[in-house]
Amino acid sequence: MSVEERIREMLAPIIEREGVVLYDIDVVASGPHQRLIIYIDRPGGVNLGHLETVNHQISALLDVEDIFSAHYMLEVSSPGLTRKLVKEEHFAKSTGNFARVVFRKGFNGPEKTDGMLETADGGKYRIVPDMGAPVEFTFNDVARARLDLKE
Repeated sequence: MSVEERIREMLAPIIEREGVVLYDIDVVASGPHQRLIIYIDRPGGVNLGHLETVNHQISALLDVEDIFSAHYMLEVSSPGLTRKLVKEEHFAKSTGNFARVVFRKGFNGPEKTDGMLETADGGKYRIVPDMGAPVEFTFNDVARARLDLKE
């Protein structure tokens, strides 16, 4: 089981009890240490109180479980307005929003595009740019994507 999977499993009771959703986890090397970033969300967004409560509970749990062999820094954050879309469920929940998408090599279409994210038939998604033709793609065609603010 990977570190991320172990963390997800450990956090499940805290996330459920606090009424938030685990949006994503990042484990980032930061010099000789590691930085663990937990992104939480909920309908209507999270506030400082949610972040603080979840941070304290996760910190106490991680101190007991001792997952990291070296010093680590914990950060609990909202995914923000310009959040990364890293799971298919993120795409499904983000339809109707402005997104920027970079496609994998070999995608039969543009290298990247931006526009309104929509669902399409057959489990596909569509980006409708301000100018140009809509681009249909599957989740597996995406190299990276994020919601953004329309310029």
